Amino acid sequence: MMVRCGACRNQFEVPGAGRFACPVCGSVNVVRESAGTAPPNMGGYPTAPGVAGTPAPPPPPPVTAPLPRIECPECSFSFLVGDIAVATCPNCGAQVRTGLGSPEEE
Repeated sequence: MMVRCGACRNQFEVPGAGRFACPVCGSVNVVRESAGTAPPNMGGYPTAPGVAGTPAPPPPPPVTAPLPRIECPECSFSFLVGDIAVATCPNCGAQVRTGLGSPEEE
């Protein structure tokens, strides 16, 4: 049966189940009775997702657009704003039109 070394990824042939040293790097590899199925965990740690019935992790959350950044015309301080029409500069307190949001929010 052909197996792949867990350390150097070299492929070599073994007669069956047991412990075998890799002919290239010498690391010991354990070959189980049914090499086609991996145990659900190895050494108390779960195996890789999708191996032996281990569920795959959920997909990452959708990427949201970053908040817009504006610059205060009074002091040139750059800051993030939400969806508002007028923001107060956190540096100098000036009222800054953002060009965002609806005008009735002023």
